[in-house]
Amino acid sequence: MLLRDYLNEFELDWAQAPVRSELIPSGELKGKKVLLVGDQAELQKAAAWSFLAWNDAADAGICVEEAGWTDQGLQVGTVYSEQSFAPEEADFVILTGYCCRSVPGVSESIAYLQRFAEMADAVVKLSRKRVLLLSDGRVYGRLEKGFAASEYEAGKTDTCADGYEAQYFLQGLESRLVRAARKAGKDFNILRTGLIYGACLAAMEHPVTELARKTAQGEEVRIRLSQERNSYISIHDALTAIQFVLTKTPANKIFNAAGLSSAASTGELAILFYNNFPERCRIEISGGTEEETGKEEQTDSRRELRPDSIWLNTQLLEHYGFEPKISLEDGIIILVKSLMQTDEVFIFDNTYLGKLDKVQKILLGYMLEIDRICRKHNIKYFLAGGTLLGAIRHHGFIPWDDDADVMMLREDYEKFLKVVQQELPDNIFVQLPQTEKGNYNPFTKLRINNTMFATEFTGHFMNMHNGIFFDVLSHDRTGAHKWSQKLHLMATMLTRSIVFNKWGDTDIKGGGAHPIICKIVDRVKYLIPMRLALWAQNRSLEFFKNRKTGYLYDGMGRNLKRGPFPAEWLDEAVYVDFEGYQFPVPKEYDKYLTYLYGDYMQMIPVSQRRTSHSIVLMDLGEYSNYSLK
Repeated sequence: MLLRDYLNEFELDWAQAPVRSELIPSGELKGKKVLLVGDQAELQKAAAWSFLAWNDAADAGICVEEAGWTDQGLQVGTVYSEQSFAPEEADFVILTGYCCRSVPGVSESIAYLQRFAEMADAVVKLSRKRVLLLSDGRVYGRLEKGFAASEYEAGKTDTCADGYEAQYFLQGLESRLVRAARKAGKDFNILRTGLIYGACLAAMEHPVTELARKTAQGEEVRIRLSQERNSYISIHDALTAIQFVLTKTPANKIFNAAGLSSAASTGELAILFYNNFPERCRIEISGGTEEETGKEEQTDSRRELRPDSIWLNTQLLEHYGFEPKISLEDGIIILVKSLMQTDEVFIFDNTYLGKLDKVQKILLGYMLEIDRICRKHNIKYFLAGGTLLGAIRHHGFIPWDDDADVMMLREDYEKFLKVVQQELPDNIFVQLPQTEKGNYNPFTKLRINNTMFATEFTGHFMNMHNGIFFDVLSHDRTGAHKWSQKLHLMATMLTRSIVFNKWGDTDIKGGGAHPIICKIVDRVKYLIPMRLALWAQNRSLEFFKNRKTGYLYDGMGRNLKRGPFPAEWLDEAVYVDFEGYQFPVPKEYDKYLTYLYGDYMQMIPVSQRRTSHSIVLMDLGEYSNYSLK
């Protein structure tokens, strides 16, 4: 069972968040049985999917099911995994409680607390490892202005104030679990979250969820300005925090969890929503206290949003290594766009200083110029990497892509280098180690004069040409046998690492199957003259030149570790649509893209759809209004 067969792209994004986070030790979850207990179907379902994502990613063998508490005791309901288990076999028991859920009335609360005490006594005896109760920041009560509550602090307890019922109720749930766990001698944790929100998730009403819904629908909403702040947390980070607490923290502790840069007042929320959705966001702001502005009757469409003052200090959980990934701004963009339900491919619009569309138009101009040159001189080339993927999957640029590449065979690459400078306009610089001192890239970059497009790496070398670039790469021949291919790839990897890390004054990291060799080379790389290192690199790339070995490899590019592939995949070109123009791709593009990306029709997670390069300096110069004629 693959989650992507059941979930939409927004659900899949947050379900896989713990796996992507690199914070969770998968070995601690392998083969575990997880029992979800409570009445919060949506939150339990989300938690179940987040555990099952490990089965897709690492064949972890995790079993998940949920159960409810009835007059007859614990009753198993939904079984999410392919195998079921008896409740007493559970390794982890997660009680969803009333986390981020509106609490019931007084009489219902008293009845539920009594029922919960019975449930807590029963479930703590089931867990073979740990019980986790989900709670939220309302447990602290009303906080003073500018005060973020730590785990054992509390705000004002006023039985006459709004919100006291939630504080009392959540404190009651927590105390009953603690008492039951200590009585049974079992380990427990309590995770108090900020206000949870997320795409395709039914959640408690709070300012973020209501503003998102109103914005998506283009409806008016009124908010009361306040200096009081709420802590929010995306479902991505909430699910990761659950698994983190179970696997990485000491037992019998309480933790707060909130999102990245995710504490905001109502005024700050208004700015975030308006800045990102100015055409849809219709917010009316009122000031002063409730007593000053009066309690006029409000219609549903103009119901006033007010702060809850749930501001959490999350230092303790972060001390143990937890790192939230989703900022409040990013989470809001994802949530609103999911509610808008358009057919557009999701992408963050607030990146690249509003220039991504301009950059892609410039890159398309580059592509047309290269196509003209190659047609004129009978040079065979193909779209490469993400540009090739975009051509097949999107019929143009990947919506969040900020670069473009073409690839050639070595003989065509050398023909291209002989004619390219005389064919290009004077304002295009052909950047090679031979044409610019201090540049040690093994491939060709074409750069536009009087522009700036420096990555985090090249920004350290401001004496180099750092204009808007386009990459031209060669695919070279490698050995005909596995042993020769292995030696060739290792030699290429080592020589390229020496050049790159000597150039950037950085350490050679990793090493893969050859960590000892890499450590030795890292120590001696400064003793090797750069001219010798470049010679060794180029000799390695062209070692099998003019030999018909039947295999190629991407020695110049980022796919070196993918290893060799059959040369016949680049024998023939076919033309496909790319942004309304026809460009060549390998006839065997399906095999080639599968070799590069696996299931290449699956897009990267929603929350990661940002530009691929770490551009730190950008100036488009006279090309800021570039358009194709």
